[in-house]
Amino acid sequence: MNTKERSLLGSWIIWSVAYYMYYPFISIYLSRFVEESKLSLFFVVFQAVSLPLPLIGARLSKRNRILPIIIGMLVGGIGMIMLPFSRNILEATIFMSLNYFISLSLPSYYSLMSEVGEGTITRIWSLSILPSIIMPSLGGLLAQYFGLRLLFMIGGIVLATSFLPMVNSSYNSSSQSLLNFNITIRSFLPAILILPIAMEFPYIYLVVYNYFHLTKEYVGIIATSAEILGMLLTYLASKLIFRKKYLLSLSLFLFSLTSLYFLSPTIAIFFGCWEVIVPLTLEYFSSRKTVYDFALITTMQGLGWVLGYLIDYFIPNISLLLLSSSLIAFLLALMIVFTKD
Repeated sequence: MNTKERSLLGSWIIWSVAYYMYYPFISIYLSRFVEESKLSLFFVVFQAVSLPLPLIGARLSKRNRILPIIIGMLVGGIGMIMLPFSRNILEATIFMSLNYFISLSLPSYYSLMSEVGEGTITRIWSLSILPSIIMPSLGGLLAQYFGLRLLFMIGGIVLATSFLPMVNSSYNSSSQSLLNFNITIRSFLPAILILPIAMEFPYIYLVVYNYFHLTKEYVGIIATSAEILGMLLTYLASKLIFRKKYLLSLSLFLFSLTSLYFLSPTIAIFFGCWEVIVPLTLEYFSSRKTVYDFALITTMQGLGWVLGYLIDYFIPNISLLLLSSSLIAFLLALMIVFTKD
């Protein structure tokens, strides 16, 4: 592992420590401001605000490839620190939108990873999931005994420092002088692949939390188990990157099993397959591996999140929603495995 890869991995692990600490409890906190069936509207706004950020980040990378990472992570951390001080729905929306500024940094991260070699995105993604083994459970303990305010503040502070491993590194600016996006029908497929993840994201842990009357610690344990599954599959994908098409299809199929959550709360662990779907989508659909390629794919993935959350809103029955998302994931798995590259 060279210096560049170590810096990228260090930055992502710090980010992951923060993210896995607080993310299982975001929906639980936001449900204070709006009924559960309307939570998706929150996420539509957050994600819609973030849609242009990867493109802006690609533009900023022309001058300094680390600048989008510094700004994105710092602003994202500030947003999470401020979130628990929200007094109303408007303030919660503003602070969560700030948290989504993380998207500004993603094209720079991905392009730097791709320069190391094929499979690096998936490998770093898998190793950065390591904090998920303990952080959701630790987050659950913090939330249970000290409250969500302290949990989000600690998570935000850690997130705001995640750019630090990158600041002493020297990287060339993006070599292309103009934005150069190669948009085809294939460019929109990453948006479709995100749909089932986005449809479930606001609800899966909230559903098992309420359906089985779980404690927050147990929700944390389930989330940890989901991330361990995602980590193992993502690491396997990094080793078998030449089979990325079939691994992407397998991950979508396993994800589709979440609709069986009513059988056992442990079924929710298959939600962790989102961890391999996202990086494999980046590896599979980025042809030129430029910062602009990754900006376009990240924007399309963001569009998929927006569309998924809008579908959430128009399907107020959460059980039907989870069934629909699983069906979409299953059909996508079949489509990918039987479609020629």
